[in-house]
Amino acid sequence: MRRCATAIVVTALAFLTFGSRADEKPGGRGDIPAALPGVSAHDPRVRVDLDAMPWRAVGKLQAASINLRALCTATLVGPSMVVTAAHCVFNRRTQRNFLPGSLHFLIGYNGSRYAGHAVGVSVKIGAGYDPRRPKETIGSDWALVSLDKSLGSEDRVLPIVSDLPEDGANVMLGGYQQDHPLLLMADTRCRIDGRFIDPSGRLLLRHNCAGTQGVSGAPLLIDRGGRWQVAAIDVAGETGSNHGVAVVLDEAIKSSER
Repeated sequence: MRRCATAIVVTALAFLTFGSRADEKPGGRGDIPAALPGVSAHDPRVRVDLDAMPWRAVGKLQAASINLRALCTATLVGPSMVVTAAHCVFNRRTQRNFLPGSLHFLIGYNGSRYAGHAVGVSVKIGAGYDPRRPKETIGSDWALVSLDKSLGSEDRVLPIVSDLPEDGANVMLGGYQQDHPLLLMADTRCRIDGRFIDPSGRLLLRHNCAGTQGVSGAPLLIDRGGRWQVAAIDVAGETGSNHGVAVVLDEAIKSSER
């Protein structure tokens, strides 16, 4: 894995992980607050076309058990494989990962319909990720979920970049977020504005894309020669600003090829 020259320890950042739990009201109680974590007073997010690339590859991931239901975002990186955040498949109440069969992926979801549905059959978690120490191991906060059926026609699958995006690169971030859970909302004009390593030595990207709870696992999308690719996945956001943290997926590429 590539390393940056200057290490900025993740524990120095004020951030919130972006899983959304359906059994809890946004903000913990009452109505959704005016200022959401990961979204400043200037909110650039817009509704995007589910039938257009690259959004055709992005779907909603639901993890359900008897006592908890969690909502996140995931992306088809293979005909029957999605990438998301590792903390999205962790049941904080049982302190165990959700069973693969309790993971449901919906593609083309807009609240009243969806283009396809599949159930997880296996899950691969980033090596070294510890859900009980999420800040210290955030650089490994990724998961590959193998599905029980193919949902990915050629125009629904996005490749993961093989080279690290440069600082200043233009990107987009979109997902199913707590204030718009039935719609795919995206910040389409943002950029990578830095990088750092976590305490375990894993590299992460910092970006200025707006996104809040539910956007965990959502792809940071980059245009490579006219083809959209997944540069990283979003896992956390800074309080009170349009800034977030994304996990580099070089290890995930190796796992998906095995």
